[in-house]
Amino acid sequence: MTQFKIAFFDIDGTLADNELPRDLGIIERIPSSAKEALRQLKQNGIEPVIASGRNYLMLQEFATELGVESLVASNGTQVLYKGKELACYPIPPSLLKETMLAFDQQQIHYIIETPDRFLATSEKVATEDAAAKYIEYVTDIKTLPADVIQLIVRLEDRRSIQIKNELLVAEKVAPVVMDVHLAHVSKATGVHEILKKLNIKPEEALAFGDEENDLAMFDAVGYPIAMGNACDALKEKAKFVTSKVDEDGIWQACQKLGLVK
Repeated sequence: MTQFKIAFFDIDGTLADNELPRDLGIIERIPSSAKEALRQLKQNGIEPVIASGRNYLMLQEFATELGVESLVASNGTQVLYKGKELACYPIPPSLLKETMLAFDQQQIHYIIETPDRFLATSEKVATEDAAAKYIEYVTDIKTLPADVIQLIVRLEDRRSIQIKNELLVAEKVAPVVMDVHLAHVSKATGVHEILKKLNIKPEEALAFGDEENDLAMFDAVGYPIAMGNACDALKEKAKFVTSKVDEDGIWQACQKLGLVK
C-alpha cells in the first residue's frame, strides 16, 4: 500500500457533525474519535490539513486545537502553510461589481468575504447568518475592498443560482449555501499548492469530504474518501465510502487503512 504523507479534511459534514446544533461551535461538533485520528496521523508522520469553504478567520480558531498548521481556506482562494500565506486569489473589481449588481437586481442576498473581513448590506443576513459574529453590517459599500475572494450566498427559497460570467463559479458548500469565486480556483488548486510546497506526490495524499465543493479535491489526491453522509456524486468518485460523521467515519477509514491504532 502507498505510504501516505498528508491528509486533507473538509470541515462541515466531514470532521464536524452538521446534525448537531450550530451554536455548539465547530470543535464541539467534531467527534472525539476524529480528533484522536488527527492526533495519531500527525504522530505517525501524516500531516493533517484542513481544506474548507470556510474563511481563515473561522478556521484558525480551532485548527491549532486540532494540531493542524496548514489550511486550504475559502475553497482554495487562500492557502496557508504553517500560518504563512502561499496563495490568495481575489476577484477582479470590475467582475465583482458586475456580479453584485446582478445579484442586487435579482434580490439575492450575499456576504462579501475577504481574507480577514465579512461585509453584508442586508441587516437580516448580517445578524442571522451562522457566521454573524464575524460579519460587519454596512448600509452602503462606497469603496469595495481590493481583496474580495468570495461572495457567500444564502439560497433561501432558491435551489441554486446561475452565474453568467464564465470567470466565476458558484459552488454548493452546504444545503442552503453557495460560494461564488474565481472559476479556476478550488480546493484542488489549494491542495496542489500544499503538495508542491512539501514536495509530496498526489498519490501520497488522502482527502475526506462530503459535499459538491469536494469533487475537485478528490481529483487532486490519490485516495479520496467520502463520508457516509456525502452527496451521491462524491460517493461515486471516492475510492472508499466510510461511515457518517457521528458514526466515527474518520476513525473507521483511518483504521481500515492501517493509519491509526
